[in-house]
Amino acid sequence: MASDPRNNIASGAEIAKKRERTVRAADSVDRVYATIKEFAIDYRFRPGEKINEVELATELGVSRTPVRAALNRLQRDGFVASVPNKGFYARELTPEAVRDLYELRAAIERAAFVLACERATDTEIQATVDAWTKHSSLKGEGSWAKVAVADESFHMALTQLSKNAQMVNALEGLCSRIRFFRRIDLESLPRRTHSYREHEAIIDALRRRDAAGGAALVEKHITLSSAHAMEVATRGLARIFFGTAA
Repeated sequence: MASDPRNNIASGAEIAKKRERTVRAADSVDRVYATIKEFAIDYRFRPGEKINEVELATELGVSRTPVRAALNRLQRDGFVASVPNKGFYARELTPEAVRDLYELRAAIERAAFVLACERATDTEIQATVDAWTKHSSLKGEGSWAKVAVADESFHMALTQLSKNAQMVNALEGLCSRIRFFRRIDLESLPRRTHSYREHEAIIDALRRRDAAGGAALVEKHITLSSAHAMEVATRGLARIFFGTAA
């Protein structure tokens, strides 16, 4: 007995609807994840604070399901911690944590610089330099937030010159975790000016393909001393709890 073609049409329509619902659900999780991640980057959740999933879901106009999925992803990303039977808590902020993140960043970028000297073409190097140079006027202005964005883009571009996808991915994840501290660090005009001078030295080493010398400059440029880590963490806590830098 031949099947009714109308049944096939109905079956196909139902499959299409299911696929559409699946896509919408995935899009919802991605949007919620992106929003909560920005909250976490900016320490809208105070260090060690328990995250109220119900309030968060209500604020975002979604159910708890995408919120819980987003928080699980953010746990893997290092932005929140999960305590069994208690829920999710915001990441802590300590001088040691700030220092450790910067030391990891320095290790990645130092290795990437060596590879960049070996693998990048002259044209690729010049494009990276040109992209940074156009921001040179920002160092003496009050646009410290723009400087922080430009600084992150410059360091990402340097790492991309390594042509090592794993290093690039690792640094992308790390940059989001230190973005809050980078902004605070570059609020100071002397710090911005010093950073620009160090970038110039790094660029000079890159053009000369001085892998060893440039790698040392990169490490020195990025690594925070214990005292500096304490200062950045203290200013960060003041910003979070009082709305002003200490």
